[in-house]
Amino acid sequence: MNIRLQLSRLLLGGFLSTCSTMINSAPADNTAATPGFLVDGFDQLFEQPVKAPTIGSLQSSGDAGKRFVEELSTITPQDIQAASNNRSATATQLAGNFPEANRANMEKIFNIALFVQKRIEQAARVPEGDIPTATASFLYGIWSAYNEGAEIPEQNLLHLHKQVAQLIASNQPLSEGLQNANQTDRQKLYEYLAMTGNWMVMFQDTFKKGPDQKMVTNIKNMARELLQASFKIDVEKLHISQEGQLSML
Repeated sequence: MNIRLQLSRLLLGGFLSTCSTMINSAPADNTAATPGFLVDGFDQLFEQPVKAPTIGSLQSSGDAGKRFVEELSTITPQDIQAASNNRSATATQLAGNFPEANRANMEKIFNIALFVQKRIEQAARVPEGDIPTATASFLYGIWSAYNEGAEIPEQNLLHLHKQVAQLIASNQPLSEGLQNANQTDRQKLYEYLAMTGNWMVMFQDTFKKGPDQKMVTNIKNMARELLQASFKIDVEKLHISQEGQLSML
């Protein structure tokens, strides 16, 4: 089962319902939520066009992809409930951009989104707090929300993770910026990417329910503004294929 669909079904207390209603009536100040990137060069990661590699160079996800999907499917309602009660300064900060009546539920949603990222890391066999994987989650969430709940096969997220990691590794100024950044700044960047990206993906279920045009427009505008504020690129340039291939042209 797709982890995001499972997640939306497991969420207790109507968090996503509250979130969707709020977006329809009072969109967040999206640009205020961005961290103004704390790691030198990170907002310039996609200054140059990104061409999708051939699927041959990506290779099949194979057994790794199967294991990835199976491990994500083990999340339980108890896990989600526990994650909603976590505490994170980043979640509190992001929730502060929303109307006061909705901040408590939004903080829970962001903490759940961070929990999902940690489970993605475990399933993908990458270190906890991995910024390339969090960046991939951010890009996937923005792309999905802007394209009205678009999805790719879950195992192909491994292709996206790998490609983003290669892009960051090949960018010397950014690699040096990450190495030189202090742990606090790295953690804030990681949490921002993970929380906002996985939150955006949660709207896949919203789109399946046929939201009205106002909500669709507000979600798409939010995705556009978050990507522009974070990486200074137009969301129209962001493409992710069904194989998990990223391109920005």
